[in-house]
Amino acid sequence: MSNELKIEVYSKDWCPYCKKAKAFLKSKGLSFTEIDINEGNNYEVMQERTGNKTVPQIIINDQSLGGYDDIIALENKGEFNALIGKDTKDLSQKEWELIILGAGPAALNAALYAARKGIELLLLTKDIGGQVITTNEIDNYLGKADTTGAELIYDFWDHIAKYEVETVIGEEAVEVADGQPGKIVKTDNGKEYATKSVIVATGAQKRHLGMKQEYVLTGKGVHYCASCDAFLYKGQPVAVVGGGNSGLEAALDLAKIGCEVDLIELQDKLMGDEYLQDRVNASKKITVHTSTTVDQIIGEDKLESVVIKNVSNESTKELDVNGLFIEIGLVANSDFVSSRVETNKQKEIIINERNETGVEGIWAAGDVTNIIDKQIIISAAEGSKAALRVNQYLG
Repeated sequence: MSNELKIEVYSKDWCPYCKKAKAFLKSKGLSFTEIDINEGNNYEVMQERTGNKTVPQIIINDQSLGGYDDIIALENKGEFNALIGKDTKDLSQKEWELIILGAGPAALNAALYAARKGIELLLLTKDIGGQVITTNEIDNYLGKADTTGAELIYDFWDHIAKYEVETVIGEEAVEVADGQPGKIVKTDNGKEYATKSVIVATGAQKRHLGMKQEYVLTGKGVHYCASCDAFLYKGQPVAVVGGGNSGLEAALDLAKIGCEVDLIELQDKLMGDEYLQDRVNASKKITVHTSTTVDQIIGEDKLESVVIKNVSNESTKELDVNGLFIEIGLVANSDFVSSRVETNKQKEIIINERNETGVEGIWAAGDVTNIIDKQIIISAAEGSKAALRVNQYLG
C-alpha cells in the first residue's frame, strides 16, 4: 500500500524539524516529494492547503497531518502506520539482548555493529539524527566530502535498514531500572522494555544561560540555533553569545544575510578555530565583545534589548537587538540515568576505555559521555566500540 501513497513535505533548507521529519519518513521506507516554500508561491499554497504557516507540513494523499511533532504523536499512538497501511508491533512485549538509546552517529554505528554480530537489538529514540542532522556543512568525515548532517544521517539509516533493525521513534527513555533479564528501559509514554544490556548514546543538547527572561522569550527573540532561525532576522540587529566554533559560525551566518551582529564572549579572547576567528575579525558586520557577559535580557512579549557587562571593569551597555542567539556549548542528555551511573559537572557519563559506566549491563557512547573530542567520526567509532564490548558481554 505504501507504493500507492502520495506524500508531500513542505520544507526549507535550514529547518531542523524538516530534516527530522524527512528522516522519520525515510526510516519508514517511504518516498516523498519535497516542496521548498521559498520557491514560487509554494508558501501561500501550503497555507491554503494546511492552514498552517510553519514548516514542515506533511500531507499524505491530500490529508494534512501537520508538522513533525504531529506525525510523531501519531506514531506514538500507533496511528501513523495505519495511515500508510503497515502493521504496528508492540516491541515492548519482547525481551531484547540489547537496547540502544539514541539515533545519532554513536547510536546508529552501535546498531550496525550489533546487528552484524547477530544481537537481537532495539533502537529506541525520541527522534533521529541528534545534533548532526541540523549541521549544514560537513567536510571532515572521511569519504563524505562536502556533505550535510542530514545526508550523513540518511546514509547511516539506510545502512542499518539493510539489517532490519527494529526501531521505536518518538519515545524517550526516562529511566533504566534493574529487572529481568537484566535491565528495564522505561519511556515517557509509560511503556517498559526488557533487555539484557543497554547502550546510552543520547547525545547532548544546547546549554542555556539560566536567566528567567531567556526562557520567557524563547522563540520570541531568543534562539539556540542560528542555522534554524537566522532567516527570521534578515537585515536586522542581533546578538550572539559564545566565542567558540558554534558562536562564530552563527555570527558569520547572520552577517551573511545582512544582520549587524554583536558577538559576546566571556573569555578575554575568542575560543573558536583560528580560520573562523579570522573571518569574524574581518567582517564589517560583526562587533566582538570579549570579557563580556549577558547581564539582562529585556522584554515581556518579545525581545527588546540585551544588556551586556564587561567583567573586567563592570561597565554595562544596552544593545538594541531583535534577536539573541545563544551558542555556549552543550550539556549531556543523561538526566534519566544520572542516578545510576557516575557523571561529571557537564552531566557527561564517565566511561572507561571499554565504554563501561561502572554499572553492569550499561554502556555509553558518544557526546553523552566524557570523551574529550566531540566529533562525528569519534562518536561513530565509540558506538562501534560499545557494541563490540556488549557482544563480548553477551557471549
